Amino acid sequence: MNIKCEYCGGMFDDTLEKCPSCGAANVNVKRSTVDQPTTIEELKSWYSSKGLPPYETTRFFIGENYKNPRAFGIYKDENTGKFIVYKNKDTGERAVRYEGTDEAYAVNELFMRLKQEILEQKARNVSSGNVPQQNSTPSSEYVNYKRQQRYKSGRNESLIVGAILIIIVALIFCCGIRKATVKNVPIDPGYYRYKDAVFYHMDDHDWNWLKYDTATDSWVLTEDQYNTPLTKTYKKAQKYFLSSGYKSEYGCSDACESEAYYDFINNYCVDSGYYTYDDSVYYHDGNSPHYGWYIYDDNISDWEEVGDDDIPNDLKHEYLADDFWYTPDWDTETEVYDFTDSDYYRDNYTVDYDDDYDYSYSSSDSYSSDNDSWWSDSDDSWDWDSGDSWDWGGSDSWDSGGSDWGSDW
Repeated sequence: MNIKCEYCGGMFDDTLEKCPSCGAANVNVKRSTVDQPTTIEELKSWYSSKGLPPYETTRFFIGENYKNPRAFGIYKDENTGKFIVYKNKDTGERAVRYEGTDEAYAVNELFMRLKQEILEQKARNVSSGNVPQQNSTPSSEYVNYKRQQRYKSGRNESLIVGAILIIIVALIFCCGIRKATVKNVPIDPGYYRYKDAVFYHMDDHDWNWLKYDTATDSWVLTEDQYNTPLTKTYKKAQKYFLSSGYKSEYGCSDACESEAYYDFINNYCVDSGYYTYDDSVYYHDGNSPHYGWYIYDDNISDWEEVGDDDIPNDLKHEYLADDFWYTPDWDTETEVYDFTDSDYYRDNYTVDYDDDYDYSYSSSDSYSSDNDSWWSDSDDSWDWDSGDSWDWGGSDSWDSGGSDWGSDW
């Protein structure tokens, strides 16, 4: 997120310590040396020490290049030696937050986003009423009174009621298992017809659907995928199933030969590195196809960013861009323009760090109710309680569906 400098009025990223225009300190950033991970392995240990739910629940994948939608993550690309911090949106498109050789910086990017998510999850639990309550102990007179009432109600009646309850619970449990089993059956990949339109399901995730556009004779990601019976359950979807393979009688082209499908199987990514296209040299610094592109301008002897409208279409799709890519890193024998050694890179990508490299949220971001703050800027604030007096409900209480999966970060 961009913020406004209080001194010069310029706009800059809120994760930077200083304004890149005037050098003024970012007052929204406070440093702390408490338990600050600087490597992926240290971040894994921090995550584990806080008792957080599994990665599949929180959607934070540390040390993994997770390819499916709805995920934050960090990993090291063994081919390039670079650390990549990413977010996979709900559409499957990947937004790269950072890609470079500074592991401490990369780890900190995901670390701060994870801490933010913990706060938001705790706030949701509080707003839903799932907050700690004072324990109260009944008086001995009240306990004796309740015992007398239980005996007066009659043991036979209790046995009958108990038996009925057991039967009801057993029936509900069996029905629940059956419904859950049916609901969780993956929807088959393949072709479907719904309301005279042909759809193609690319895998067993309910959001990866293509729709055939008869006007353009092309396949596109469906924007109304959640508003059809196709994504509800396996049973409902099967009513509209045609086949797993292509048939010309469906009145459409082969989905698996479409641009949209190739983009999907490449995770909507375009490799980072250097490209030559129409006698111009391009550099791509991230995996998203629609941003992070730069072109070398001979007139200014430097790089400049290329807007989405000016990026050649061939470079927006990995299966096409691969024909123009020649190296992930600058090589003196093949190219004289090193992007990471340019004035543009130094002006826009480098950040000065303090020696201790400590970085955390300000305590002004804490949540408080009735002057009773349950979070302060301390290491214990990030512990995830799996039950006990707070009764957060364990991993089930973490609702990753509430995150904004449409934004870049």
